[in-house]
Amino acid sequence: MSRSCCVIKLLTDLGIRSDFRSFKDRLLAQKIVYVAQTIFNINFGYKFIWHIRGPYSKTLSRDLRASEDRGGCRCQELDYSSVSKLKSMLSELRGLNMDVGLSLEIIASYLMLSRDVFPKPEDPVKELLSRKPYINYENISTALNVFSKYF
Repeated sequence: MSRSCCVIKLLTDLGIRSDFRSFKDRLLAQKIVYVAQTIFNINFGYKFIWHIRGPYSKTLSRDLRASEDRGGCRCQELDYSSVSKLKSMLSELRGLNMDVGLSLEIIASYLMLSRDVFPKPEDPVKELLSRKPYINYENISTALNVFSKYF
């Protein structure tokens, strides 16, 4: 599987079309790919580290920036059952009274704090609030309520 082609295919299937030049577009893509790999078992093979805005993959960022050069690439290896579930979750997140990028940042960050950092915090929600002063408990609760239906 050409992972960058499959990432672009996934994002396109989710209704996200971009040249990924803006920080906001790359941030959204980073969170979608992290959630896709972590919860929906759509494994692209990207490794993520904790960054100020949550899970971050330097390789994914590089691949997204180079995506404009991939006009003819194809991906047929995506599990469309998983893509459909991810699409449903994204649709619900878009229906919230909150920016979808922020919702995904909360979900991805919560997941990473719960599973992929060492040492794991005793209370991932409390840790999330302390690391991200621009969000509040209501934001977290709203995003995680949607997420819990799919996890």
